[in-house]
Amino acid sequence: MTPRRAPMGDALDAAAAEQPIRRIMKCRPVTVEQHDPLREVAKELAANEIGVLLVSSPIGPVGMISERDVVAVVAAGGDLEREQVRSVMSVDLVTAASTESIASVGRLMIDAGVRHVAIRGDDGRITGLVSIRDVLA
Repeated sequence: MTPRRAPMGDALDAAAAEQPIRRIMKCRPVTVEQHDPLREVAKELAANEIGVLLVSSPIGPVGMISERDVVAVVAAGGDLEREQVRSVMSVDLVTAASTESIASVGRLMIDAGVRHVAIRGDDGRITGLVSIRDVLA
């Protein structure tokens, strides 16, 4: 029996997975402040057609807030005008260097149990956000 060769698409997928994560970043992260009301978060998510925002403070990024966080507050009957970002944001900011491979960032996301990773540029500052959907594409 002749061994089956992998289709060309598999080779392309493997090569793509080893590309640096910065190649799939779409834009700079959109930010909100930790004291902003969740209504502002909802507006930013909708206006930018994204699923997560970086939470900033005077000392730099302190977390992320996602559309799921907002939906959970709405489902619990929360007031989007009164609830603030800081009360529901994720403070465990998972980051990766922009030079890491797409595959390694995907593994990081699985290991950390997160759907979004903040990407650090050469200077160590956050330059973008990547979702699991971006990685899988």
